[in-house]
Amino acid sequence: MIIAHISPRTGGKTTSVGWHSHALHERGHQVAAFEADYSRQLAEWDACAGGFPFPVLQQASPLFYKNAPHALRPGQIGVVDCGHAEDHRTIVQSVLRIADLAILNTAPTIADIDRIERLPMDQLIDDVAVLRPDGKPPATWVLLNRTAAGAKATNDHRNYLRDRGWNVFTTTIPNAQLYAQSMLRPVTARGSAYDELVTEMTHLGLLPTIGDQT
Repeated sequence: MIIAHISPRTGGKTTSVGWHSHALHERGHQVAAFEADYSRQLAEWDACAGGFPFPVLQQASPLFYKNAPHALRPGQIGVVDCGHAEDHRTIVQSVLRIADLAILNTAPTIADIDRIERLPMDQLIDDVAVLRPDGKPPATWVLLNRTAAGAKATNDHRNYLRDRGWNVFTTTIPNAQLYAQSMLRPVTARGSAYDELVTEMTHLGLLPTIGDQT
């Protein structure tokens, strides 16, 4: 299985990939993280944290769709840190050609939602359908991150996105020091918002059963 974390521009993708991968690993899933971003921030984090407990594979290439499946071992979930879709559309679409699930990272702000609509992200995702074996775009869910506790804007933007046809996770990622300052440090995901995300994904049937991952 391949899960692609995407966004038009800055959306906290690298933080999400690092924490999400750890949360999946800690819950018993076999994980491999993919760096499909020329910035190499995920690889730097991996090195400075003393090494993640799963491989971080470099694959920032328009040929991701050809190369990545051969890098995954049977049963692994590949979690992909995609580059900015505004600047690296070919790589993002290459990832989406084989992704089983896309997670669109965005803050619940007018500016961030506007970037999703101006690209537009839904068309970018839909355009890969003709390149996929099933002729359909990958299942896509929105993850609201950098949220403020109790902020009305979070609910308003969730409802706005849902009204426009997006699936939106109930789980949100708070704008907390735990995540904002975690880059380059070791991670323990148990009890975090990303651990809650794995629980929600499991309940939604978005993850394979442990021991039967394909």
